[in-house]
Amino acid sequence: IVSELVDDPTQIDITVGYTPNSCSIEVSVGQDELGKVIGKKGSIAESIRTMLKAVGKKNNLRVNVVFSE
Repeated sequence: IVSELVDDPTQIDITVGYTPNSCSIEVSVGQDELGKVIGKKGSIAESIRTMLKAVGKKNNLRVNVVFSE
């Protein structure tokens, strides 16, 4: 999803950390690309978080998603 939002998909770095009950996902994008991923008033970022949390809930995982430059 994120690769479709940015101009340079090679600048995307996704780090995933697991514990028995949770999953932490950090999505880093290139400079000046963060606004495209977050969207107006955070609408795109919130949609991505909602989708990943729904997948996590099906697998009994608490999901945390962080976006950064």
